[in-house]
Amino acid sequence: MGRSKGAQAPTPTPTSRRELGRDGLVRVSEYRCPLEKGAPTEPEQFTSTSITLVRSGVFGFRSERGPQLLTAGFAMLANPGQQYEISHEHAGGDRCIIFHIDEALLEEAVGSAPRGAPRRYFARSVLPPLPRVEALRHLAEQRLSENGPALGLEELGLALAASIGAQLGRAPRSEVPRDSRTARDSVQAALAEIEHGSADELRLGDLARVAGLSPYHFLRVFKRETGVTPHRFLTQVRVRRAIELLRDTSRPVTEIALDVGFGDLSNFINTFRREVGCSPARFRKTTPEDWAATVLATRAG
Repeated sequence: MGRSKGAQAPTPTPTSRRELGRDGLVRVSEYRCPLEKGAPTEPEQFTSTSITLVRSGVFGFRSERGPQLLTAGFAMLANPGQQYEISHEHAGGDRCIIFHIDEALLEEAVGSAPRGAPRRYFARSVLPPLPRVEALRHLAEQRLSENGPALGLEELGLALAASIGAQLGRAPRSEVPRDSRTARDSVQAALAEIEHGSADELRLGDLARVAGLSPYHFLRVFKRETGVTPHRFLTQVRVRRAIELLRDTSRPVTEIALDVGFGDLSNFINTFRREVGCSPARFRKTTPEDWAATVLATRAG
């Protein structure tokens, strides 16, 4: 691993960093270190908060807690102002995925920084490989490869921060409980916003503002009241509208995919097949009787 981990060092080489996610409460980038084994080291400093997950390679990381060897699966946790050094004593080159999470959102997920340590969200700089963290990383990269909604990426980034906070013994920031009627009213406002703007790029922060809640607590209340996450509900709305257009119009499948909010045709087809059980083209051609028989046969099996 070279310099500029989590956007904290001088300008990286032109091909070392690539933005994967969109701007929002959670952004994701890929870092490929070009340095060879034995490359010189020098002190560096994190300037922003980030969670870096090592995908491949081996490198040394030295912080105030001493040196550690990192390889695939390890997590490196950055606090603003923290000093560190990266070394390549055993191998050269590595690949990492970096999650940049809005600090206000991060504070909700892992709690406020301890007294006397402003903007100190992580008590440790390194975590060993954890299956839950690795699963979230894999899902986030899958979401990015599918060009899925930013809302889904934000949910995964928040879940990643909460999982790491739990490993560090940090509790999320508490919020004054709302009565069930007020909570339902808040969620209803968000549901209406999703229904109205399902073809647009909806973001967690925007939906939370509509609901009058912070993003972290909005996610929890929305899931509690509806049984699904906002991203899941958005997907269902888009697929539901695609079903109507497939059966009621002769418009091309690609046109329908873009109109209901999917970024590309392959993502639409994969999502439709997962949600409905067949491809959009097959659903369009299937008669009601054949479809009913297919569903009954699936349930019987």
